[in-house]
Amino acid sequence: MDGNPDDTQLINELDRSKTDAWTELGSVVKEMTAEDRNVVWTNGGNERSLKYPAYSKRIEKATSLLYSVGAITPLYNWRSNGLPDYSPDIELSVADAIRAATYIVRSERFGDGSIAKAAEIGLFDSILQSLIKWYYEK
Repeated sequence: MDGNPDDTQLINELDRSKTDAWTELGSVVKEMTAEDRNVVWTNGGNERSLKYPAYSKRIEKATSLLYSVGAITPLYNWRSNGLPDYSPDIELSVADAIRAATYIVRSERFGDGSIAKAAEIGLFDSILQSLIKWYYEK
């Protein structure tokens, strides 16, 4: 496998049985504010330290819930395949939401700011909205 599974394989990674996590994710999506999306960079008061993003509790919670529901998957090789095309004018497919979620969350581990940029440009919201829509429509 090349680390770029087809849409069905990715969607099958989502865990519908995690009803509490899906419900909580839906609540986080509804409660997300512009302030949550405006990520502040801080050095934690240590002028000798590099700055890092200080994510809101909602963004931290949503990120954690993406893992819980299966939207962050080892099946997708984010390094080789990259971020799917994104435009704020077009709704992400569920499979592309999984690809994008995996890409931004995994890449955050290697360099701060991927989630911050996704929140800034609307990609983070698009990921969450696509997943929630899929969950409640099935």
